[in-house]
Amino acid sequence: MRTTFVKVCGLCSPEDAEKLKGLDVSAAGMIFVPGRRRRVTLEQGTAIAAHLPRDVLKIGVFVNPTPKELLSVLDRVPLDLIQLHGEESPEFCEWLKEKVKIRVVKVFHMGKRSPVSPGDYASQIDAVLLDSSSGGTGRVFPWERIPGEKERWRRWKLPVWVAGGLSPGNVDSLLKGYAPDGVDVSSGVETGGRKDRKKISAFVERVRQYDRQVH
Repeated sequence: MRTTFVKVCGLCSPEDAEKLKGLDVSAAGMIFVPGRRRRVTLEQGTAIAAHLPRDVLKIGVFVNPTPKELLSVLDRVPLDLIQLHGEESPEFCEWLKEKVKIRVVKVFHMGKRSPVSPGDYASQIDAVLLDSSSGGTGRVFPWERIPGEKERWRRWKLPVWVAGGLSPGNVDSLLKGYAPDGVDVSSGVETGGRKDRKKISAFVERVRQYDRQVH
């Protein structure tokens, strides 16, 4: 069966981590970006990681971090992947992948035309995440751009994930229309600014139902 990668991002507490138990979630994201509403401290990140189901990958989200900032988080929080949302260079990604020995997800913002050549990053990253122009806003970008982006990265066989305004109500349309390799959801599975287990469960079930249909 085809298995779409499902990431629930923006976990803020051990209680959020507990809400993923028993659900077919691939990864959980914690935001280590100053000024972001869902930002977590090192202490919070450590506690969240400790409460996540064992088979759920732990992803740390950063925007233009310094090596020192990244290493200080990795020293405390057992992350499996680093997700980079800024203008991080291919050389920075290579440092993470080759020297720090951690997998890298690079975000490319679809609200603006980027001069980035896939070949510059392809050997330095492990997955591509397409998001809206600013990221973290809960806004959908024009999905019509997805096929072109998938084609750009196909040569390097990198998985292409999609974020930005996803919810249980629209993920089925995204999957049936554009078949990304993964989906990343945050505010779309919240109620009153807090993660909602029922919405997470509904989101995951819509994805897995699609996976079963295309098997």
